[in-house]
Amino acid sequence: MFTPTTTPTDPTTKSTGWIVTTVVAAGLALAGIVAALLFAFGAPAHASKANAWDPSNSSAGGNNSPYRPNPPAPPVHPSATIKLLQEQLGQLNYYNGPVTGYMNHGTVQAIMYLQRDAHLPQTGQLNTATENALNSMLAGGNNQMGGNTNNNQMNANN
Repeated sequence: MFTPTTTPTDPTTKSTGWIVTTVVAAGLALAGIVAALLFAFGAPAHASKANAWDPSNSSAGGNNSPYRPNPPAPPVHPSATIKLLQEQLGQLNYYNGPVTGYMNHGTVQAIMYLQRDAHLPQTGQLNTATENALNSMLAGGNNQMGGNTNNNQMNANN
């Protein structure tokens, strides 16, 4: 029969492993304590100052000038040009909204209808070609007015 033999454990190996484990554990504990102290005393002071908005410390472009809000934009006044445009588009029955002098959705739609009838790109913006078409239609009439006003006047004279 075979009896296993065991060798006695070397006491120096066991104590060396225990010492290494203890030193590593102590190092981790020390690192944790240092991190906790930095977090507790160092981080909130910097974080609260960095995240808090203070108008007296507001800086633009790196200087420490006091906070100055932008002045309010001046009110937009009605445009005499847009008012005239709305009146002219109304004469041609393209626009039937209020004549306000402000470019509104109805004015843009009216310009697009005029551009469509003049075979121009329908951008809704008054450009030179659209202005020329508008002036031509005002001078000679258009299909929105029930035909050419010059022809209507000629028929009335006959």
